[in-house]
Amino acid sequence: MKKAWLVSFIRLPLLLLIMSLMSLLLNIPFPFSPDIAVIYFMIANLLSLYLMTRLLHSEGRSIWDVIDFQRDRLGKDLLWGLLWIFVLFIPFAAAVNGVAFLIFGTDYLNQFEVIFTGDLANNPLTTPVWLRWVGAIVALFFPFINAPIEEIMYRGYAQPKFAEGFGKPWAGIVIPSIGFGLQHCMLAASWQGALVYIGAFFFWGLGSALIFHYHQRLFPIIIAHFVVNLAFAAMPLVLLMLDVY
Repeated sequence: MKKAWLVSFIRLPLLLLIMSLMSLLLNIPFPFSPDIAVIYFMIANLLSLYLMTRLLHSEGRSIWDVIDFQRDRLGKDLLWGLLWIFVLFIPFAAAVNGVAFLIFGTDYLNQFEVIFTGDLANNPLTTPVWLRWVGAIVALFFPFINAPIEEIMYRGYAQPKFAEGFGKPWAGIVIPSIGFGLQHCMLAASWQGALVYIGAFFFWGLGSALIFHYHQRLFPIIIAHFVVNLAFAAMPLVLLMLDVY
């Protein structure tokens, strides 16, 4: 199970390392603007893709074996994927609101700016415009790599190994979901946002893991993940074109 532990928790230290190098090389202080998070996540995705390719090759498998794409099931998989978006959004939204309520109390609805963009009044972000453009362009390609590689790592690879190693399905469902939630704290521009992201994505991961356990199909979950990534990936480019920044 050593490989499963590695795959489940490698991305958080990897993202920390990439962020630190970017901060050092570009002379940009923490916290980073959320709209450039896609850059260091993309680098982590490419490194993760290399890792998973090597791990699976050593086991006599491939990325495509885990994805389990079947041309004759494409229509059904697309419909299941769209359904899973709505199913997974319920616990995700509940977690966002629940964690925010625990932090801010009944005033949490007025604190979403702090949660998602940081305390701009006291700590203005100083990200160069050129770097925001780089982030916006990278974001266009982001869903095509991020959705498959995260689902391969957490659900397709780690989940079955933990379930088999512990002899308990819940281990495969819960442990990778913890790693999935933790890595998303690197999207946050504030500690409050970090807690909200961890909670929300833990429950998204938990829901995805339960679906994978009972449905035994990874490709529809990748589709759901891809569509959500695609929706958010377009936002930075739209904001830049509208000169919102």
